Amino acid sequence: MEHPVYSPIIQSNWSVVFTNIQEVSKSSGVTINNPPTASGTTATFDVSLESPGDSIEYQITVANQGTLDAIIENIETTETENSALLFEVSGINKGDKLAKSTQATFNIKISYDSSITSQPEELNKTLTINITYVQDIGQVIEPDIEPTLVNAILRDNEKQADTSIDFSQTSEEDGTKGLYYTSTNTEDNKTTYYFRGAVENNYVSFAGYYWRIIRINEDSSIRLIYQGTTPTATESVATIGVFNEEYNDNAYIGYMYGTPGSSTYKETHANVNDSTIKGVLDSWYEENLLDNYATYLADSGFCGDRSMASGTGIAETTTYYGAYNRLYTNKTPQFACPQSNDLYTTASSTKGNKELDYPIGLITADEVAYAGGVINKSNDSYYLNTGNYYWTMSPGYFVGSNASEWYVRLGGDLAGCRVIYGGGSRPVINLKSGIEITGGDGISSNPYVIKTN
Repeated sequence: MEHPVYSPIIQSNWSVVFTNIQEVSKSSGVTINNPPTASGTTATFDVSLESPGDSIEYQITVANQGTLDAIIENIETTETENSALLFEVSGINKGDKLAKSTQATFNIKISYDSSITSQPEELNKTLTINITYVQDIGQVIEPDIEPTLVNAILRDNEKQADTSIDFSQTSEEDGTKGLYYTSTNTEDNKTTYYFRGAVENNYVSFAGYYWRIIRINEDSSIRLIYQGTTPTATESVATIGVFNEEYNDNAYIGYMYGTPGSSTYKETHANVNDSTIKGVLDSWYEENLLDNYATYLADSGFCGDRSMASGTGIAETTTYYGAYNRLYTNKTPQFACPQSNDLYTTASSTKGNKELDYPIGLITADEVAYAGGVINKSNDSYYLNTGNYYWTMSPGYFVGSNASEWYVRLGGDLAGCRVIYGGGSRPVINLKSGIEITGGDGISSNPYVIKTN
């Protein structure tokens, strides 16, 4: 008797495809010649850029709709053939895995190099990215280069739009937590990604210290705030220190300031004199970063916003400054610095006031609000609560012969404080956009480690 021969039924299938391309941000000088298209794991973009600094950014969703686990074997992008045109892929790397029935997102940014000094003939280009996935059978595919910190942040976090966040509530109240993005109220309406809430994966090891990531800035540099000598230290470089040693004039609300007793706003808020806290930060920079780590830092600027919500900003006139209106009255923080004179940068910068000695500053009250802090509301859980008082860069108000600055209190809330009272100094720096890491996933026991020589 002959036995029937049965052929095996193969039930597995392979389907890894781009399922969505969403515009994240676009500057006014960008023209979309044709909408982006996707076929399988290939995407094409057709845009024109007008001026240095123009950019457009997309988020692409890739889904593994099959029954086999996948891994990236190769990432190919078309050559721009133009040094002024930058085509950047972030949030995804060769060797990344994509399990069956899951999806991931990554970003494509097309930009006109802001450092270009001579205008090319043409910045119209059709650009293509193609990602080759193969079955994941446990093999190790090494990336071509060490991943950048920007790539690692975007790779390791779900990216969430912040359009539904109510900034009158703390992150503890509304339960918001993670990496958010916005292009509203940002510098040139470019996208920034920021951490909010009780996040535990924004630790960085750099220059012998631990830091927390505040955000990826609009220029793709990475803003860090000093954490301490250990991941749990939550130290300040000056535990108890004044913001300024004088308080009885509008001038003293400035990180730098002009002449007290002046009769004009311009003279009062000229960037002539250093505040006490600026001297503290500059000295710390000289001792810890200047000799060995300065080349890793970007000159992205620090906003000490002295725009006025009310008053004249002169002498002993009652005045409320911009952050008071945004954070106390309207609960609408912003990343953009309203006045160029208040964006503290060094002499080599292409923007801001160019008055800093070194590229170091403080966090702004607005950045604290984005992270989950609210004026006069405690927040025990978000990552900026250290259980200590520390200063921000943001002027608050001048009332009753007292210059006051915003600072973070013991309970994690924002509050106005006379500049002569004691508070901590937590340095803030910006790492260059292309800075690479040697490892880590951002948690306190395994921080991102910045690659240095």
